Amino acid sequence: MDALPDQPAWENVMVIPACNEGTSLLRPSPPCDGRSLMILVINEMENAAQQVSHRNGALAAAVQAQSDPQWQSGGLSLWRDMSAERDVLLVDRFSEGRRLPAKGGVGYARKIGVDMAVALVHAQRIKTRWIHCTDADVKLPGTYFTCSNKLQDRCSKYSALVYPFSHRDIGESSASNDVIQATALYELSLRYYVAGMKYARSPYAFHTIGSTMAVSALHYAKVRGFQKREAGEDFYLLNKLAKVGTVLELASGPDNGVIEIESRRSDRVPFGTGAAVNKITELTDLVSDFLFYDPAVFELLGVWLGSLQKIWDSGSPELTMASFSNNSCPETHRQALLAGLEGIKTQQALEHAFRQSKNLDQFTRQMHTWFDAFRTLKLIHFLRDYCLPSMPYARLQSNPVFQVLLNKDGDLLAFQESLRKSLQQKQ
Repeated sequence: MDALPDQPAWENVMVIPACNEGTSLLRPSPPCDGRSLMILVINEMENAAQQVSHRNGALAAAVQAQSDPQWQSGGLSLWRDMSAERDVLLVDRFSEGRRLPAKGGVGYARKIGVDMAVALVHAQRIKTRWIHCTDADVKLPGTYFTCSNKLQDRCSKYSALVYPFSHRDIGESSASNDVIQATALYELSLRYYVAGMKYARSPYAFHTIGSTMAVSALHYAKVRGFQKREAGEDFYLLNKLAKVGTVLELASGPDNGVIEIESRRSDRVPFGTGAAVNKITELTDLVSDFLFYDPAVFELLGVWLGSLQKIWDSGSPELTMASFSNNSCPETHRQALLAGLEGIKTQQALEHAFRQSKNLDQFTRQMHTWFDAFRTLKLIHFLRDYCLPSMPYARLQSNPVFQVLLNKDGDLLAFQESLRKSLQQKQ
């Protein structure tokens, strides 16, 4: 990166991995105080179809057609966009000899781009310390950079920012009704999950969508960045970042617009929003057959997390039914919670936390670091499979715990009301 031509530092940076995408991502970038840098990693795996290679080549040609060349070295080239206040650092990982290995995927591509951005921040070629991660299927608000710039002096505290988002029909061609409906149901499940995590007072209560986050360069380097995964790289990165700083969910408002994500099917990754929409649209009845977690799983998660002080006060790492501070849940549910915690070897973690801690704060921090977003999901899945099967939308709406979540989370309530009205109009 030292070979880049001398020039004033860029104000802001965003990283976009692109595979089999159209040219809509080249729409003008959000404004900032000067020129921004887009690091565009056009990528495909070694076994990519010919159509993917053709689309990738067309996207690279479109970048070049609307830009003036500034510099080139191997698979890297810098272009001055003549239609926007930005430069594009084009990373060629789609040409023969430069393709990603099989199963490299979007995580590999994100890592390439964000690692480059970290190097540029370290070399003082980028003024901000926030590295914005987004995708080709989004429309960014005009406040995108200005919002994070206001938090420039908080990079030491916040390890990541998560922008507000909404899935909408913004693609080059209109999405079908079933895709729009499937996406809305899936988005409700995402918002419901985060609301449930907040209800349980989990420190991992935030959205993990790769197109909606900005990461602190310092914290990103501490956790060694993205994993080279086909999917889920956003979840695992934010899981690590939450252990070295605070992941801040940004509220929507006049100073922070919503990121609009295209409602669409996608075969680019094996799981995630696009893959979920594919599966939902294959259901016989989308609304009746798509299932949501039983809200009781979040009640039990809250029982577990709320029992850490009682366990510390007891001085014993042995987990029993008496360890739980809340006895209002049915005994069968608490037995399932105990079995689930035993299944992920929680007692060994408690023993380690007792050895490493001198007070309750240290003990709690040790346990929250161990019982992270991944282990939380494992416990929820155990409870689902053991005694609390998932339920359809109609049952979820009438569930009293879900009603509590709606009252506590304005965004969830607004989305639920919008979805409910939309479904009623289709009947």
